[in-house]
Amino acid sequence: MELAAAQREVEAISRVYARLHGIERTDDWLVLKLGEEVGELTRAYLAWSGRSRHEASSDESFAALRDEVADVLAHLLLVAERTGVDVDDALERKWFRWRHLVQDGDREVGAEPAP
Repeated sequence: MELAAAQREVEAISRVYARLHGIERTDDWLVLKLGEEVGELTRAYLAWSGRSRHEASSDESFAALRDEVADVLAHLLLVAERTGVDVDDALERKWFRWRHLVQDGDREVGAEPAP
């Protein structure tokens, strides 16, 4: 799924969620909710990496991490949708302009940058 399509789908699902739970999806609510989800991602990451006082199996902690990554991404897409940010274009302008500097080893998972 392209980011623009994901953005539209997340927007529709968020409207359903708001309708079912009586939430007014204001600009402030969207940004504050994103902050809340980043905090939950941090908590899940700490548990997954073994640096939390909360014990969980590795499967449980990875599932929580995965779910929180999805929540953060979804809420970021909602903020982009509300503010009119074209995420594909924003990535192209901000990140992908550096493509020409990517070397073969940079595409390897866990690769460290060459000195």
